[in-house]
Amino acid sequence: MADTIWARLEECVGYLSEPFRASEIVGWFRRHYPEVKEQSLRAHIQVATSNASAESRGMFANRRPLITRVEHGVYRRYDGEAEYVRPGAHRRTAMTRRPREVDIEDAVDRYLRHRDPTARYTSFDYCFNHFQQRRSAVAGWDEPTGMEASCFHLGFYLASWGMLRGSSELLQRSARHLVPLVETVADAPAELWDLDLNRYDAESVDLIYRTSLEIRRALRPVEASDILVTKVMLGVFGCVPAFDTYFKKGFGVSTFNTGSLHLVGEFYRANAARIDGLREPTLDFTTGLPSSRLYTRAKVVDMVFFVEGGTPLGTTGGDGGDPSNAGARWQAQEGGDGSS
Repeated sequence: MADTIWARLEECVGYLSEPFRASEIVGWFRRHYPEVKEQSLRAHIQVATSNASAESRGMFANRRPLITRVEHGVYRRYDGEAEYVRPGAHRRTAMTRRPREVDIEDAVDRYLRHRDPTARYTSFDYCFNHFQQRRSAVAGWDEPTGMEASCFHLGFYLASWGMLRGSSELLQRSARHLVPLVETVADAPAELWDLDLNRYDAESVDLIYRTSLEIRRALRPVEASDILVTKVMLGVFGCVPAFDTYFKKGFGVSTFNTGSLHLVGEFYRANAARIDGLREPTLDFTTGLPSSRLYTRAKVVDMVFFVEGGTPLGTTGGDGGDPSNAGARWQAQEGGDGSS
């Protein structure tokens, strides 16, 4: 049962918006796993805390922590460092892990080999193009390409990528639930719209992370996971890969945080010419033909590690990057391709 509680605690902290209180963890368990006793849960919170003493962590002292205590009763997800760094402050994370060597060109070729304008995952192209073409009008209620169209483009994209599957809280919401999210997108700093891996530095990484927190808040009361948040940011801004199960496995990280973003930036800088040369045009919704807008560098890296993470190419179904879902696997309808 201890390992079960640990796994459920890991799931919980992946959903909560940072920073979060111990009481929020307890409340989340009451809603999702009411059979877990609060005393056992609080004991696990203690042993899962990175800056708790080794003695208090006991038999879990050698296990990678899940959370870091910010102040009494307040936590954030553990990202490899025991010290809390307030949002907006730069942390020089030790880059001790690197993605293994990958055949970038082969992975992208496998991803795009059977692209088709009517295939399921091409909804990324249409969502991305919609928001990029209408940056100043995505939230206009009285415009035909405004709020309603933006909510439906975003909602259909998220559905195509598995974010509205049966276990998702978002499945219980209509497209209108996305209105605060679209308004948040419309209010995003101008530099975010053009941000890509070639501009990753301390400030841009902090901007991405701060924006992810705003997106979490905009989706409430839905408890947005890292997967959902980064899929939104990829589909709208194209500035960050989607940190789903396949990407994280392929890239060798366990969470979405500033340290992971710096690693993504490092990978791009080490392979910039190759990645830049693989930026194919997105497909246009009206014509079904290649548009003048290229996939971003972050999208190319997303493709690479989605494939490298073990995507079951050629099977049916779709899970948005969660291989544990029964009957939910990669779908190549008429040769369609997908990403995280």
